Amino acid sequence: MKIIGLTMGDACGIGPEIILQACQRPLDGDILPVVYGSAAVLERDAAMLASKKGWECGEEIVAIDSLAAAKPGQLNVLEVEPELDVSGMGWGEQDARAARLQLSALERAIEDARAKDIVAITTAPWTKELFSLIDAPTVGHTEVLANAFDAPHHVMMLAGDRLRVALTTVHVPVRRVSEVLTAARLEDTIRTTCHELRRLYGVDVARIAVCGLNPHAGEHGVMGTEEDDVIRPVIETMRSELSGVCELAGPFPSDTLFAKFREAQPFDAVVCMYHDQGLIPLKLLHFGKSANITLGLPIVRTSVDHGTAYDIAGQGVARHESMRYAMELALELAARAAQSH
Repeated sequence: MKIIGLTMGDACGIGPEIILQACQRPLDGDILPVVYGSAAVLERDAAMLASKKGWECGEEIVAIDSLAAAKPGQLNVLEVEPELDVSGMGWGEQDARAARLQLSALERAIEDARAKDIVAITTAPWTKELFSLIDAPTVGHTEVLANAFDAPHHVMMLAGDRLRVALTTVHVPVRRVSEVLTAARLEDTIRTTCHELRRLYGVDVARIAVCGLNPHAGEHGVMGTEEDDVIRPVIETMRSELSGVCELAGPFPSDTLFAKFREAQPFDAVVCMYHDQGLIPLKLLHFGKSANITLGLPIVRTSVDHGTAYDIAGQGVARHESMRYAMELALELAARAAQSH
């Protein structure tokens, strides 16, 4: 039986409750989910869901100390901080214990993925600010994964059934995007996206659209010069390098480009210049049924398309569809990646 690792994320957010609900239906194939986190936290959220909306956990929550102890017919929780007392931990407030749990869960899952003991990792959301409570660097999942696997050319992609967006810059203030939008960074993004569409999605010749940065894609320099100075030259360079495996088009004004995806899939992916340029249209089309994928890793990692949602954590109203979608997508991508080797 193969195992998919689910990291619990921030115990004070909605991660535990969406994992519980996402695991209520069996996954296709001979696949066993194992949660990296704390059984006590999941039991807390199971009790909350029962109280708030009469929800019943279909399987017993069982703490295990190794993957070898995981069994079908129960919700297996690999204890990543077995000595940690989580009593009194609530929802919606930062807690140093949650910082330890979210980091330890990912680190343990990375170890098991490196050893090929799990086929993929799907992460529930965590809170970066928590790390200041334990004097650890304020980082996201992607940075930890890229460092662990020595993957400098990683790319954040969010994907639904129709639209996939790859981000050239990610968590950068809008006023700084132009400064960090270098030719080398854009080339990396296009190259990694092209290769991963082949490896993970089985696309032999990837159709990739490239957004402009400015309104109207700069309108020939009237509204900005980044298209002429950086984006167009990179597209020409990459067309030559990726000839035969990638069809590049652009730079496009992003407003009219994304309108094409309302009823069709004109491109296999869109390379975006900054975070909201890609995520706004992606979430308008697919919110709740899309996932975050870290491209450029030797393993498959997916995540949800939302954050920890402190404002609704512990109320029993968080939706689990994105977590389930991310789990199923991870298994689909992992199977295809295994076939490509």
